Amino acid sequence: MTEPVTPAPVFRPARHAAHQPRWDFSDGYPPVPYPEVAERIGEVLTGFGRTWPLAEHPVEGGREETVAALHAPEYLAFLRGIGETLEEGEEYVPSIFHGDLSAGPLRFRGGMFTAEIGTPITRATRQAALDSAETARRAAAHLLEHGGHVVALCRPPGHHAGYRRYGGYCFYNNAYVAARTVTAAGRRCPVLDVDYHLGDGSVEFAGEAAPYFSLHADPWRNYPHLDAGWDGAGRTHVHLATLAEGTDGEAYLAQLDDALTALTATRPDAVVLSLGFDTAATDTIQDAAVGLTAADFEAIGVRLAATGLPVLVLLEGGYDVAGLAGYAEAFARGLGPAPDQRRTTV
Repeated sequence: MTEPVTPAPVFRPARHAAHQPRWDFSDGYPPVPYPEVAERIGEVLTGFGRTWPLAEHPVEGGREETVAALHAPEYLAFLRGIGETLEEGEEYVPSIFHGDLSAGPLRFRGGMFTAEIGTPITRATRQAALDSAETARRAAAHLLEHGGHVVALCRPPGHHAGYRRYGGYCFYNNAYVAARTVTAAGRRCPVLDVDYHLGDGSVEFAGEAAPYFSLHADPWRNYPHLDAGWDGAGRTHVHLATLAEGTDGEAYLAQLDDALTALTATRPDAVVLSLGFDTAATDTIQDAAVGLTAADFEAIGVRLAATGLPVLVLLEGGYDVAGLAGYAEAFARGLGPAPDQRRTTV
């Protein structure tokens, strides 16, 4: 008789679709339709469901306490305050940028917490982002209690969110909410970021118990467009690998193997995977081509499975909505059969 397969635990914010900005002004006028759309979650969920039976856990009621240990009080207060000033359908982007606008009107202050106009804030944004962070926290708590792999379909994403900074469609750093939930239990939990973009926010939170490993397109030529004084590559517990323009699956997987060798050398108990599907060849958000296919996403899953570590799969980017289900299905197939609860707890 075949042993029943335990469904994969999938946590997702129940009300994320209320956060639905219309425009991304990153490239100036005219703006482009905002690519970080609610449909992304359903497509990734569909893809995972083609490989695994799923046990869905909708999450709502996220509170500021979940992110207070990560983000600056003045930044949290800004997000709290600006949302309350917005009318239904209104989108806020800063009109002025400076390091200290704290003495100015509330509507000026956004420009000291971001350096771009591609991440509008709506009336629903803060609560959606808090629910997304709570999704990460609950997924990590599940992993601690039951072991095995866990999925957190976070939206909005989070890896660009720093201590006092938002941008790149991110507001709170979901990956480090999850990692610190695990490390607070005395475990070691690195973050492996395979999104197309460098998680410049995640770099700020790396530490001995939760180091940061990233494979990404050149962050000077692509978002987040770092300035010459950026020192992230020199930080302790930060391991960065830049992808050459034109990187294909073979070259990508070779660099991933190097990253995983360094990651497993830290003797982790679990890993948070900041999973972006925007390295796919079909994703138009890229400024420098990286050409991963569904087979490559499957190979990424295979390599994660080979570590023997419990993996918290946490969604970051990926904007080819039509292709997301296929890429997610391939990744899940590579990671293995439905993550079950037969593993020892972390």
